[in-house]
Amino acid sequence: MMKPAAPALIGIAHGSRNPAAAEATESLVAAAGALLGVEAHAAYLEDFASPSIPEVVGALAEHGYSSAIAVPLLFTEAYHATEDAPGGLHEAEKAHDITLAQTGVIGTGEDLVTVLASHLARGESEGSRGEIILLGVGSSRPGANEAVESLARKLSARISRDVHARFATCAPRLGDRLEAGTTPGTVLPLFAAPGLLLDKARGRAEEAGWLVLGHLGDALAPIVAARYESALKEFSAREGSASPP
Repeated sequence: MMKPAAPALIGIAHGSRNPAAAEATESLVAAAGALLGVEAHAAYLEDFASPSIPEVVGALAEHGYSSAIAVPLLFTEAYHATEDAPGGLHEAEKAHDITLAQTGVIGTGEDLVTVLASHLARGESEGSRGEIILLGVGSSRPGANEAVESLARKLSARISRDVHARFATCAPRLGDRLEAGTTPGTVLPLFAAPGLLLDKARGRAEEAGWLVLGHLGDALAPIVAARYESALKEFSAREGSASPP
């Protein structure tokens, strides 16, 4: 069996009971793989979603891969990125004798600000709709929610409109803004794929007269590809330094 020329891409997602989530995640990972010209697969952290990280890594090993680069399809360095994903990768690496590298998360940098601004412009086809709620999942991990709030400020500066960060699972919550009597505007979900949390938020916001945009999906592919390429440079440097002169 010929050894593949480049490490495979593994996109690591939380997973959802919403059937549309897997389809959107797999589409995103495939789009990033196409940009890179490498084999790409989605893997999920939750038991109710499949395939798991070890299952994907096992399949890659069977197809001759000795290495893969995993990109967490997450926006902040919260528990799933710092504990769940590394744990799953370590387990898979030991079980299948394959070298795995985990990149940073999608993050909340200027590259994401550009994606959000474009997504907003496409979604508001009838023009500006007042203020914007940037809706994140929310986390108990220190710094994670603050990163989303910082992202909201950066987006606000980019598009010259009011942007408020709100969260689906913790304060400050989306419902607090909806119940404040604010003139309805636009909810911009910070979600890579659909999910039950987003479904619930959509129903509540639309009932209050807000426009709710869709998940970000394939628009994130260039960022995922960029995370892979950065890790590949480091990976190649380590491999080169380990080789005999």
